[in-house]
Amino acid sequence: MAVVRFAKETGGSNSGTSTRQKRGIKMEIELRKYPVADDLLWMKQCTVGTMGKDAKTMPTSDFVRRLLVARHSPIRELRFSFVIRDIPYWVSVHLVRHHVGFQPYVQSQRNDRQTDYDRTKAPQDTPVTMRVTLNAEALLNLANKRLCAKASPETREVVQRMCALAERVMPEFHGLFVPMCEYHGGRCDEVQPCGRAAKAE
Repeated sequence: MAVVRFAKETGGSNSGTSTRQKRGIKMEIELRKYPVADDLLWMKQCTVGTMGKDAKTMPTSDFVRRLLVARHSPIRELRFSFVIRDIPYWVSVHLVRHHVGFQPYVQSQRNDRQTDYDRTKAPQDTPVTMRVTLNAEALLNLANKRLCAKASPETREVVQRMCALAERVMPEFHGLFVPMCEYHGGRCDEVQPCGRAAKAE
């Protein structure tokens, strides 16, 4: 299985940035695992199995698309594994708040497991690497929450890149990775809306 990557140099000359940021941090996101033919067939079998049937042929692209749009439970059988390198620690904290269908593994900052810095003095933007496996439903939910304009720009960018990589290998996702207001048809349920959509009453 091919590894799909996105890499970007970040960092600048602002006096408020850390030494590592001034040198520039290479943020790299890899899509290490993604659904293949057997996974798609299994998803179809789980779908028609609820009607007492079985499937021997691969699902069509339209079949996959309709399940993703409807967010029917068999899409949880489609899993994606990412390696996210050199993101600020506080961005990883945002991501690990997602836990349903979302399994993260974040690089430890414990002093007995690394010697690059003192954990008790490390700034929030200290870069860490995390790995995460999530299913298709969880990825759609992640997009709804973290593509919102109220999410931090840095976290939003990470999720945008994750979604772009997923769509590259599964084009049936096209147009589905949207903020919650768009998913709700133009209605915002945030406590403090950004103004993009009408506030729900």
